[in-house]
Amino acid sequence: MTADTDRDLAVFTATVPTRAEQLAPLRHRIRRWLTRCRVPAAVRGDVVLAAHEAVSDAIDQPRSGDPTTVTLHWDEEVVVLTAIDHFTWTARAAAVDGPGERRLRVITRVAARVDLDVDADRGTLTAYFQVPGRP
Repeated sequence: MTADTDRDLAVFTATVPTRAEQLAPLRHRIRRWLTRCRVPAAVRGDVVLAAHEAVSDAIDQPRSGDPTTVTLHWDEEVVVLTAIDHFTWTARAAAVDGPGERRLRVITRVAARVDLDVDADRGTLTAYFQVPGRP
């Protein structure tokens, strides 16, 4: 984990096995980092929820246990969450209402913008969270 709040850009990164017991510690680490960066509470909650949903979705994969990487960037105007793994929305993109699609909708509701880049093996989810009162 890296955090440098004396600069214009702060960065957090964690690579964890995609197992259920990793969720609570990862949420705690993300929340603690966002708090140290002085990200407003409402944005913190949305970012933690989105990270939880992304990693939860990766856990549902048959390859669960492989590492998932979660990275956050904060520049006082926006928090950017990037999660890289084999998500269910990668494997079941055609499903209308599977668990992965519901999780993706949750992330889409709390983020200002969500980009999803998928290939046959892995997916990269990037979610953007605007910090209130910033341009």
